[in-house]
Amino acid sequence: MNKKTKKAFSIIEVLIWIFIFSLWMTWIYAIISTTLRINDFNENYIVASNLAREQLELVRNIRDSNYTVLKPYNLKNPNWITFLNSDKFEYWKKYKIENDYSNTSTFPIKVSNIIDFWEWISEINGKMEDYRLCLDAKNRYTYDCITIWNKKTDFYKYISIEEVKFDSWATIEVIDDSFLLKSKVIWYKRGYHEFEVKSIITDWKRL
Repeated sequence: MNKKTKKAFSIIEVLIWIFIFSLWMTWIYAIISTTLRINDFNENYIVASNLAREQLELVRNIRDSNYTVLKPYNLKNPNWITFLNSDKFEYWKKYKIENDYSNTSTFPIKVSNIIDFWEWISEINGKMEDYRLCLDAKNRYTYDCITIWNKKTDFYKYISIEEVKFDSWATIEVIDDSFLLKSKVIWYKRGYHEFEVKSIITDWKRL
């Protein structure tokens, strides 16, 4: 009479299988998690770069609109009558700039000073709140985060104005009728990130 022997997994074999399966699942999770982080960063990077470049275009729009009404190229609002220095872009200042969708606006772009400026991760939910972006009911970016139906985003944006300097034979000269425009967007999601683009704005019609 032949006896059939039944084989079964030993405890050690089961433990080895569980260990291999755990390593495999951990590897799959790491790949998925990394892919999601990369996709999330790329999406936010594209948004930030578009917002930063839009700010440059808004300033160029202001400059060109000043030309059409024969006003100084660096006036913040071409529809303003006065030419006071406070109405112009000033060196070493930080500004908020956005499209003005209000029905009462005299010019479609709004510029406002950032008085108490600071940035970096320690100022998230602090001074950076002054230039934080929100989405309005029509999903348009705005600095208005007070209106209750506007939704806060992870983006902060501003522009800064600096002198245009030229280094000539160990002497630094400042170029008149121009300024260096820096457009910066910051976002804090899965870490602190920045995107900055620069451009020189000149009074090219009067140079």
